Amino acid sequence: MREKWSSSTGFILASIGSAVGIGNIWRFPYIVGENGGGAFLIPYLIAVFLFGMPLMMLEFALGRHFQTSVVPTFSTIGKRFRMAGFFIVLGMGMILSYYLVITGWVLAYSLFFISGISVPFSAFIASY
Repeated sequence: MREKWSSSTGFILASIGSAVGIGNIWRFPYIVGENGGGAFLIPYLIAVFLFGMPLMMLEFALGRHFQTSVVPTFSTIGKRFRMAGFFIVLGMGMILSYYLVITGWVLAYSLFFISGISVPFSAFIASY
């Protein structure tokens, strides 16, 4: 049985969350401030619309057409593209490990905050 989204709103919100990501929310204001404020937004938006949007639409179209995961999709396109599917899975695993560390920091720091223990965040993230 194939899973489906319960609503189009849930799908849109999940897509936006995936596209924006923690990295953009966390680092974007810093990068904008360091690189000239609003002037930085022009090349950023150009990059999003020239690369991000077409790649996202391609991903949706491939997923809808082949109705399978990444590696079998690339294998169906051509046997020589199978390794590209593995590289995508490897890259996503590395990105996931980055997000898991940040999520762990936030959850542990939240527990410290709730329990009333005062720990500076910079000291918190400097240790294991």
